[in-house]
Amino acid sequence: MSTERGTTAGTTDDVPAGPDARPATFRAVPMPALIAVGFVAICISPIAFLGGPWFLVFLLPLALGWWVVRTRTTVDVEALRVRSAWGSQRLAWDDLATLRVVERGWVRAVRGDESELALVGVRTRDLGRVAQASGGRITMPTPEEVEDAAAHQRELEATRMRIARLREAEQQTEQQTEQDTDRDAADATPGEGSERA
Repeated sequence: MSTERGTTAGTTDDVPAGPDARPATFRAVPMPALIAVGFVAICISPIAFLGGPWFLVFLLPLALGWWVVRTRTTVDVEALRVRSAWGSQRLAWDDLATLRVVERGWVRAVRGDESELALVGVRTRDLGRVAQASGGRITMPTPEEVEDAAAHQRELEATRMRIARLREAEQQTEQQTEQDTDRDAADATPGEGSERA
């Protein structure tokens, strides 16, 4: 069973930004995680103050804090911007072909050349906010379309199960036929005792 599916992400050109089209920011880890990073720094401070190279242990919470602050995806009416710890990528709406939803992971933006960009921090539940922040550049499926897609998925799964059962029954029939053939062959061959007699 596939864990990935595409969404209806229709992009439209020259869409005026609506009054509620405010940029949306999605983070891999929420900002309050910096508190945990601070506790890590406090906990390792006895080791760091041993002197010498042990002071470099403080680089760990520093790197964690940098990652929490830096990694994010920003969506606005102009483009999608994905920032990682060391770089950033910008994807204009004109270059976007579709969004691919991954059940375990971040939503992926698919470009026209089929290359993908993981939208850090954007999950399936966030697609409504993405559509709103895009100012109408992508359209979300209606509840009826979502229900139709779910019904179609259930129908496909039921068909797969029926095919699997038919194949299993076919294999059992073949095995039974082979056993019957072997039994008939054994019955038709006289035993060693009758040959001696």
